[in-house]
Amino acid sequence: MIDLHSHLGGAVPSAVLWEVLCDSGLQTEFTSFENLHEFLTVTSEGFQDLDDFLGRYFHATELIQSSPHAAQTAVYQAVAKAYRRAAIEGMEIRYNPFKRIHGGHHTLGAIIMATVQGLQRVSHHYQVQTGMIFSMGKELAHSSNWTIVEAAVAFCSHGNLNGAHGVVGIDMAGPESTGVDTNNEWLAETSKMVEHAREVGLGITWHVGETDSSGPDGLERILEVIRPDRIGHGIALRKAQGKQLERLCAMLRERNICMEICPSVNKVTKSIDSFSEIADLVRLMDKEQIPFCINTDNPYLIHTNVQREYEIVREALGADGHLVDQGIGHAKRASFMKGIREGKKIKSII
Repeated sequence: MIDLHSHLGGAVPSAVLWEVLCDSGLQTEFTSFENLHEFLTVTSEGFQDLDDFLGRYFHATELIQSSPHAAQTAVYQAVAKAYRRAAIEGMEIRYNPFKRIHGGHHTLGAIIMATVQGLQRVSHHYQVQTGMIFSMGKELAHSSNWTIVEAAVAFCSHGNLNGAHGVVGIDMAGPESTGVDTNNEWLAETSKMVEHAREVGLGITWHVGETDSSGPDGLERILEVIRPDRIGHGIALRKAQGKQLERLCAMLRERNICMEICPSVNKVTKSIDSFSEIADLVRLMDKEQIPFCINTDNPYLIHTNVQREYEIVREALGADGHLVDQGIGHAKRASFMKGIREGKKIKSII
């Protein structure tokens, strides 16, 4: 079992973040572990939507992770925790390196090298395959996103060692309320970044169709213009109708684009009302032969793991529970980590 969609900002235990914060001497609003832990104990109560969720937590976790030591520790602990809780075979962890340079106090290269080393250590210690995806931001200037893509290209597959595959892909994340997923001018420039990354073999994934802000129209536009290998969430597919539904299903099926489904976080952010909506989506994808996988998104923030996410969907499917098991195979085939796709096992040299 592997996790293809996990954000570093929401994947690290509060105890680890507190230790990093204390060691760094960084001044924040958190005066005790209890303050930080309470802040990072997430429930759906009081949330309005995805924007509310994104704006409430990540400024804090990204700030705490903003040093080479903190970034390396965060990556290591995120993967180690996933292994200890769900015995994963592999994990692709994504983050925005630009948001971890602490206002320019650290260089982008230092942050990236630290996270690469974190992957190398954790792959060696736990015999899991790991890869890193750099996330651009829908709310960021083109110049910032170009910086992220250029870094991904420069570090493409850098640090291959003991099952660690280094930087394997790029992502676009951030609030869908920006409307950029259907903005032709914005997409024209962003598509150039994507092609630059694709030329060196980086995988492409894209957050879209998570909320009604982008919806089926945003999903269709991204499939047409960006042509990603995978879609982050894409649950708006279930709201498409008629000819548009036919077009979307045809593009996803014929291009073998894998849908990265993250049930619990969609429930927390009120993108869905119940897990039955995810079950209906799985039935649709099975019927239309669209590849999908089940993931955690923010495993620590929402207190889950990839095994638990599969169980949630299996339970919601009821008599069709066996359908969810397809996601395990789809995930391996859709992974940007070459070792996972080839079925290679990591041998311990300890």
